Amino acid sequence: MVQGSFDLVVIGGGVAGYTAAISAIRHGLRPLLVEEGEVGGVCLHRGCIPTKALLEGASALAAAQRWGFLCEPPNAIWDRLQQAKERAVAQAHRDLLRLLEKHRVPVARARARLLGPKRVALSDGRQVEARWVVLATGSRPRQLPGLPIDGRRILTSDHLLSLPSPPSDLLIVGGGAVGLEFASLFLELGVRVTLVEVMPRLLPSEDEEVSQGLRRALERRGAQVFTEANLVPEATILEEGVEVTVEVKGEPRRLKVSHVLVAVGRVGNVEDLGLESTAVQVKGGFIAVDDGLRTAQGDVYAIGDVAGAPLLAHKAAAEAAAAVADMVGLHQKPLDRRCIPRVVYTRPQVAAVGLTVEEAVRTGLHVRARRLSLRINAMAALRGGQEGFIKLVYDADTGQVLGVHTLGPQAEELIGEAALAMEAGIHVQQWAQVVHPHPSIAETLGEVVRMAHGSSILL
Repeated sequence: MVQGSFDLVVIGGGVAGYTAAISAIRHGLRPLLVEEGEVGGVCLHRGCIPTKALLEGASALAAAQRWGFLCEPPNAIWDRLQQAKERAVAQAHRDLLRLLEKHRVPVARARARLLGPKRVALSDGRQVEARWVVLATGSRPRQLPGLPIDGRRILTSDHLLSLPSPPSDLLIVGGGAVGLEFASLFLELGVRVTLVEVMPRLLPSEDEEVSQGLRRALERRGAQVFTEANLVPEATILEEGVEVTVEVKGEPRRLKVSHVLVAVGRVGNVEDLGLESTAVQVKGGFIAVDDGLRTAQGDVYAIGDVAGAPLLAHKAAAEAAAAVADMVGLHQKPLDRRCIPRVVYTRPQVAAVGLTVEEAVRTGLHVRARRLSLRINAMAALRGGQEGFIKLVYDADTGQVLGVHTLGPQAEELIGEAALAMEAGIHVQQWAQVVHPHPSIAETLGEVVRMAHGSSILL
């Protein structure tokens, strides 16, 4: 029996889900937000916020050491980092609950299952109807066949966040953002870190110079990096650790470590949603959607991680707003994924937006790139980040900005300006007129733009 009718039912209370529910309220719709756990999802509880809290603390430790300040032993530091992480998560969760209360978003603490395109069964026994359903169920770590996660020695990122003490030796399988951020974190704490990546380089979808620069930086800090390497899908669990075999370009190597982190990507949470009662299609572990975030069912939308790459919280929020706008007939232009910035919070940080040089060349445009090292930047020197650079990819005929790639401190803040330039269609001719503060990392971004424009004093 139906016990409620809403304009839309949002299944999943992470960034995508709660943003969709609040956007619906703001457009005069009646939403129901359904979440079986705590609202905030992976990002708030097991992803963005807790990992960045640990990374910020580790970065402060590195800065203290660089300036010659005394620090506590690693185990004491880990305890303090854990406490800071818990405070950050708790504060962000309280802020989110206040935001939902402010907008009077009804929240059902339950699991949801579709009974059809417009009817949803909740695990609390209710059935509700809606004009639209929004699937925002997120994703989970992908597992490696033959290497079962035990949560004790063989871990996902969820487990690694809350270990009682730092590993003594950590083998990280996967050279993407998650694996690299944990590598950077534990290197700060003196952990012996080994990285294994099956592709020829770390961050294989990013700019090659950025990838190479980050590898050199991690190796200088003590990481052992194997690319074009495979982990043999078996492990020997010992009392004090794990023994695994890694094949590096066909040559087997036996490694003994205290813990293994499996960071080989994520897969959408598409199971047990009742999708078989609809026309919704799953492809490659994620729900297929069109430019308007609609599934093949039409009145069922999918947003955030469950709708596929890029698996980023800010992309999820943008998709949530776009989906609700589509429902109420605001015909906005489709979300341009080239203009979505991406950041890896390592030391040094990586940030990018738009196309790499190789991708830009394939468009057939007259592509050029300008690159400027941070070695001449005073603020980078003060922050110990002179090993980085900023690269601008542009169309030499029109001045159109095609991509920006950075390696260095505060990259996550710099890339917002580049994303704005791309989204607004600002060409290098206009961007070169922007005045940046001195001293700052941002002034190097301004200078590389002027190099592309031809007005830099460095030319």
